[in-house]
Amino acid sequence: MGALPFDILACGWFRPDKVRVRFDARPRPSTAELDAAIEAEWQRQLRLAQGTNRVLFNGELLRYVGHAIQRAGGGSGADEEVFELTVGPTCYRDFVGTNLFGGRHLSKYGWEMFSNAVGTTATLLTVDNRICYGRRSDRVSFHAAHVHTFGGALEAADRAADGSIDAFASVARELTEELGLSRRELSEFACVGMIRDKEIHQPEMLFEARLNLTADELYRRWDEAEACDEHDDIVSLANEPDAIVPFIKSCGLIAPVAIGALFLHGRLAWGEEWFLPAADQLN
Repeated sequence: MGALPFDILACGWFRPDKVRVRFDARPRPSTAELDAAIEAEWQRQLRLAQGTNRVLFNGELLRYVGHAIQRAGGGSGADEEVFELTVGPTCYRDFVGTNLFGGRHLSKYGWEMFSNAVGTTATLLTVDNRICYGRRSDRVSFHAAHVHTFGGALEAADRAADGSIDAFASVARELTEELGLSRRELSEFACVGMIRDKEIHQPEMLFEARLNLTADELYRRWDEAEACDEHDDIVSLANEPDAIVPFIKSCGLIAPVAIGALFLHGRLAWGEEWFLPAADQLN
């Protein structure tokens, strides 16, 4: 299991009323030296992006501060668990300069000084029992041509006037942009946990939703979506325990977050008796 490309920070079935996100206004801890390195890397990436399809924009994001799994109402069952997440301010420039292209700084400064923008991405399950993901295009800054979950990251704009933060709305917005899906089309919509991939060390909230669409119908919806160019293709596999590991091994480039999403899906659907042997097979 040590060779899996992600660490599981949380795993469970968390409906919207069982996910609570609070904001901590304290800035990312840093040093003058690290800030200078971040700015230098950002300028380098801007130069590299010139004349390409890559889109770089220094938007305001929300970073991981901490999380906990609490029991609601004193219950003891998994259905009583509440996922509590604390986030703070960061930006895409800092994410580029640390998590994406600043991994060399990890041993010197520690993970807590990285941007650690919280990813919010989804696995989609179709009515013909397929698991669907996208293959990212060359417009993205990282993991181009990789199979990846759909979605983006928590943004400062996801924080409402009353201070509340709706992670489900963040995912739903991205699914509308990337695939032309409305929130009402997402049934059994839940957060299934959080992982941290071992490549860019980003914390990722993972979601699942069922669609009353076939995989082919989802493909056609993607082809007409506003931001369809974020992916070059839609890929799918059978929603069956014996299909997961062969897909990971045969699909070509695949991001750690997609592997993590498949393993959390399998763990929740088929239990530890599936998860542990599958991890061994992948290794």
